[in-house]
Amino acid sequence: MKEIKNIQSVIDDVVKDLNIESKLRISRIFNNWEKIVGSVISKKARPKRLTGKTLYISVESSTWASELSLMSGQLIDKINSFIGEDLVKNLRFRQEL
Repeated sequence: MKEIKNIQSVIDDVVKDLNIESKLRISRIFNNWEKIVGSVISKKARPKRLTGKTLYISVESSTWASELSLMSGQLIDKINSFIGEDLVKNLRFRQEL
């Protein structure tokens, strides 16, 4: 007779097998950007992609790129704290908004 698993354990197994857990953590950065950096920054800068441990961020102007570059350490700490692991090590800014 087969053992019956509860649905949560089946979902957990599928998430683990498909490596979805990592993708879900990454998506939390994009889906919660305003909560992570605050409303002022979120209006002037948006995350575009995460490649390796570098998060690429689109900014409204070169002034914002410079300002946020100076705040990189704080932003990285906020992002990683929100996610619960050291997912981001570097930030790169590009004027695109």
